[in-house]
Amino acid sequence: MTDVTARTDTTTPQTAVDTTATPRPDLRTTSTTESSPMTDRIERRLREGRSWAEERTQRAGETIRAHPVRSSLGAVGVGVVLGMLLRR
Repeated sequence: MTDVTARTDTTTPQTAVDTTATPRPDLRTTSTTESSPMTDRIERRLREGRSWAEERTQRAGETIRAHPVRSSLGAVGVGVVLGMLLRR
C-alpha cells in the first residue's frame, strides 16, 4: 500500500497569483454609483425570482406538514423512478 498523502503533483507548474493587477479602465462602463436600465431590470427580476422561490418553498413546507405520508411516498416514488432512469 502506498502513502497517497506523501505524493506531490510535479506536472503542474506552481505560479504565483498577481494581486497587484488593477481593473482595466476600458472595461468599466459605469461608475459604482450609477446604474443602467439593464442593471435595474436584472435586479428587479432577481428580487422577483427570490420572492417566487421563497413563496414556493413556504407552500411546499405547508403541504408537507399537512400531508407527511403522501409527501414521503411521493419522494420515494420520484427516487425510484430517477434511480431506474440513471441505472440505464
